[in-house]
Amino acid sequence: MDTLHSPVVENAIRVAAEAHKSQKRKSSGIPYIAHPMGVCLILVKAGFHEESILAAAALHDVVEDTSLTFEDLEGTFSDEVLHYVREMTEEKETQEGAKRSWRDRKRDHIEVMQQASLGARAIELADKLHNLEAMLFDLQTEDRAEFWGHFGAPPEEIVQYYHSMIEAAGQSDERLVPLVKNCLSRLDELQKQMP
Repeated sequence: MDTLHSPVVENAIRVAAEAHKSQKRKSSGIPYIAHPMGVCLILVKAGFHEESILAAAALHDVVEDTSLTFEDLEGTFSDEVLHYVREMTEEKETQEGAKRSWRDRKRDHIEVMQQASLGARAIELADKLHNLEAMLFDLQTEDRAEFWGHFGAPPEEIVQYYHSMIEAAGQSDERLVPLVKNCLSRLDELQKQMP
């Protein structure tokens, strides 16, 4: 019998839920944990069942967006899980502690994804697909100008960033094709909603 439950993934979900418990999604205001859980569901539907990928998907924003560090995760999660989370984590500050610009962070993260492992690229594409789905959902209930004001860049730059990231993360593996196609389809829908 195939085991349908993974203690590793369960632990990752619990760690992520605790780390993100005070956070909300930008536009909708729903609890943030809905995002990593959405990413996990997309990965399963896309055929990625490896527990290290699913655990990393649950944890993919904890170091970047909460007080948790990689040191906090070491000893609890495997090197493979930590490797995927590292590849997913943007550098939000300079070594001197200054906040980096949205453009610089995104440019560098695209470069990381061009060389990243298959697992991290799958998580990245599922992350982008969930973000796009959430954005389209939020646009049904929110004023367009107000919606686009939630982001750190103008709509044209956001769409261009998504194109570049989908291209960087979606290269050279057949397993990623359904994720890429879905991302591009949703991105096309989002472009039609630009102000």
